[in-house]
This record gives sequence, C-alpha cells and structure tokens, in this order.
Amino acid sequence: MAKKTRSLRGRRGSITLFVALSMPIMLGVAALGMDGTMLYIVQTELAAAVDGAALGAGRLLSTNANPTDIATEFLNANFRVGQPGFWGAHNLTPTITVVTGTSKTVTITANVTVPTMFARLIGVNSTTVAATATATRRDTRIEFVIDRSGSMQPVIANLITYAQGFTEQFTNGYDEMGLVVFSGSAVVGYPATPWPSGLSPTGTGGPNNSFYNGASTDMVHQIGLIDANGGTATGEGLALAYIELQKAHMRDMAANGNDPRMNAIVLFTDGVPSSAPVYLNKNGSSVISNGSPCNNKIDTSPPTNPMYGYVAESGYPPYSHSSAQGFYQLGSLDTANTQANYLGNGSLDYTFPNPKTPESGCNSASNISNNWYSLSYLTAIPSFDKYGYSFSPNGNGYKVSAFTSTPNHATSIYTGTAFSTADGTDGYQWGLAEWDEADQVAEAIRTDANYANRAGDTSQMNITIYTIGYTGTNGTDYGLLQKLANMPGSSANNYSTYNDNEPPGLYVQASDTTALANAFSTIATAILRLSH
Repeated sequence: MAKKTRSLRGRRGSITLFVALSMPIMLGVAALGMDGTMLYIVQTELAAAVDGAALGAGRLLSTNANPTDIATEFLNANFRVGQPGFWGAHNLTPTITVVTGTSKTVTITANVTVPTMFARLIGVNSTTVAATATATRRDTRIEFVIDRSGSMQPVIANLITYAQGFTEQFTNGYDEMGLVVFSGSAVVGYPATPWPSGLSPTGTGGPNNSFYNGASTDMVHQIGLIDANGGTATGEGLALAYIELQKAHMRDMAANGNDPRMNAIVLFTDGVPSSAPVYLNKNGSSVISNGSPCNNKIDTSPPTNPMYGYVAESGYPPYSHSSAQGFYQLGSLDTANTQANYLGNGSLDYTFPNPKTPESGCNSASNISNNWYSLSYLTAIPSFDKYGYSFSPNGNGYKVSAFTSTPNHATSIYTGTAFSTADGTDGYQWGLAEWDEADQVAEAIRTDANYANRAGDTSQMNITIYTIGYTGTNGTDYGLLQKLANMPGSSANNYSTYNDNEPPGLYVQASDTTALANAFSTIATAILRLSH
C-alpha cells in the first residue's frame, strides 16, 4: 500500500504570509536599535558638553564675567552642531539658571533635535535628547601658612613664585585670603595692618577679599618680601592661622548674620617642628626656679610682666638631650620691628626678648648668649604653650613622626624614651613637646575648639587643613603632616591617624621644584573643585 505524504504547499504559504506580516515589526525593531544607538551617542556627547559648560562657567562664578554667556560659549564649543560625529543634531537650545550669593550655582539644561535614519520608515522623522548639569562654587576663606626657615634658602625664589601663583588663582573681591609666615617664630604677613597683629579671635584683621588688588601691601606683594632664615615654629604658625580665620568669621557674622564660606588652612613646610612659643612665668604654672636671679619669677594675673618667647632646638631629630638652644622673642608680639622686617629678615628670629623688662634680673647685663640664662633656670617644660595648647602627648604627634628624604635624620623623633616635662633643659623632651604642640593645635582647628568661647557666635566653623611637604632640603615628617591634614587612609609607625569625625584634608609631597609647583596646583584644584 502506498504511503501517504502531507503536502507542504500550504505550509510554505503560511511562512510567506508570516514574514510579510512581521516585516513592519522587524523593521521597527531594527530602526529602534540603530537609531537608539545613534541617540545614545548624541546624548552622551551632549551630557559631556553640558558638564563642561557647567564646570567652566562655575569656575568664573566669583568674577565679573557673565556666567550665562560663558556657559553658552563652552556649550557651543563642546557640542559642535553640524560637525561629523554629531549625527546631524541641530537646534541646540540651552536654558541656563544662575543663583548668586556666597554659595553660587549654575544649572544648564540643553535640548537638541536629532534626525532619525530608520525610524522615519515608521513615520518618526526626528526626536529630542536632553541633558542637565549643575555646578556649585562656594566663596573660600584661606589662611596660607608658609615656612621660611633657613633650609629654604636655596629654593626661596621658587617658593615665592609658586605661592604667588597659588594666591592669584583665587578671586579678588569674592574669596578671602590671609598669610602667616613662620621660622623660629610666626607672624601675620597679610593683612599688613594692624601690626603687630592682635591675638583676639574677635579682633581686627583676618583674611579679606582685597588680597590681590595691586596695592603695594597686598598679599602677593607681601609674599614677595619673604626671606629664609631661622627655625621652624609649625605649631605657632597654625595657632596664628586659626586666630586669623576666626577674626574673619566673626567679622562676616557681624556683617551678614551668617558665614557660609568654606574655610581652609594651607600649610607649606620643608622641615620639622623645632621651636615652640612659651609663657614661662605664668601665674599658677611658672617654671622659673626660685634660685634664679629673675625679678619676675611669677607673673601676676592678669599679666603685667609675662615672659613670652620661644624655645628653639638645634641639630637634627631625634634631638639630643643637650640640643635646647635658647629663649627668644615672639615676632607676633614685638613692637620694635615692622612686619616687613620680619618677612625679609630671618635674623630677627635670634633676637632676645625686647623690651627686656619681664626678663629683668635674669642675666648679667653684658652677657647674653645662645645658652641663655632662662633655660638653666627652668624647673620643667611648661604643660601648655603660650596660646594654651598642651605639650602633653595626648595627640601622640611625636609618635607618628616618619621622616622623608632625610639622610642625616633618624626614622622617627621618638626613640622610645617616654615624654616627660620634668627637665626644662632637655632638648629631646622639648622636641617631643614641639611635635605634640603642632598636633594639638591642628586638632583644635579641625574641631573649632574655640567656638564655645566666641560670645554671640551661632555658626561653628568647618576648617580643612591641607599640607605640602618639600623634601628637597633637609626633609619633612610625612607622618605628622598627614596627621595635621587628617588625610584619609593615613598612618605612620603603626598608628592610624585619620579621624572620620573631622574634616578630611590632603597632604602632598614634593621632592624637587617641579613637583613643588605641581603640589601647589593640586591643593588649589582640591579647594576650588566644583561639585556638580
């Protein structure tokens, strides 16, 4: 019996009909795929152009430039209508919104029409893509703290050039800037008046917005006066910077009722702490021995004859027990010289207290030497520095010391011998005290520890510390500098130094003058970085 076979003729007709019916759908899917890819490319280009325009205009928000015009120019330059790679996009339409004030924003929304290629087969001839970006720039308040110690002499000209360039990146009339310069002692370098600078956080002075106005006393000019000589008063430099920031904060609070500025300290140093400001005969904590010939062994309260000055070290860390060098005047309190003298004459760091009334009787009238009378008459190292910051090891600043590019130095200032204030002539112990004082000052700055003492202040300051360490001379202590900046991820000698409850800063290390120029640029970029 012959086998029956099923005809395929009808099935072939069904397949043909299916293909015919599904063709529009297949074409639509292809159109969506091809045109979708094209639209994605255009949208990516538009988003990048809008981002660039927002950032470009954002950097000029604190100038007299018209941000709307600037944003439009950036957008047109970055999104090239009619050029290859933009798939015939046209009709670029931006909407730009600018909000002024201390915190400034520019928001850019842009639409562009893109012709389709395949979708027109299903009746869609073009479509619109859009992108939005916002940039925010806050006016800044910066205290620049510059080390002018003697080791900087070979590169002081480079430092001046880079420091002036750093200053010029901020906007005169909008941002606020100030300057502290230190060697064995620290002084306020800008503003130029009052001199000497008052030490009250509510006094006259502090960073201002006239720092780059072309005057012979503006901050750029004052930086140009700096000469190198003397020691390294890291702690006092930071202490004066904190006072200056508070002055500007309280001034702006009084004028505006609020203070939304970003606050920063930028510390440059090529060395390590080697001096500390002291108040030797403070009532209740005098360290002048009863056997000394000094007439003012204990000062009155309030002070009438305070022995203010600084104790310095000599040699390299870890300091020897005999390295304590002497007691000298504080530049920040000396009325016998001028601000310009201190910036340009490092030898003033070696001037003994003047006037000498508080120290009367301590020395023979004709014999003052580096082994000055007061150190041999000290019963101990004071518990606190002249500004009230502790010399005790609570912050462990000396324990995180870790030197860089220092062939003549040990790895750390800390030798394992515990810190003690018992001997006021012990150079090694003074060194530990000076390291820890710098650490304690930075801690107070990052937490705005003096907020509770500023009567009438309703806005606690948020202060970020940035540090630059130049290793091209005698070397720096990167462990301490990272800790001062509270740099995320920082650690030294098995100590983790980052505190996530305080403002995170940045430490940048430079080994030569090219790297130093880049370091200043890196810090400026970090401060001026726009959020968007």
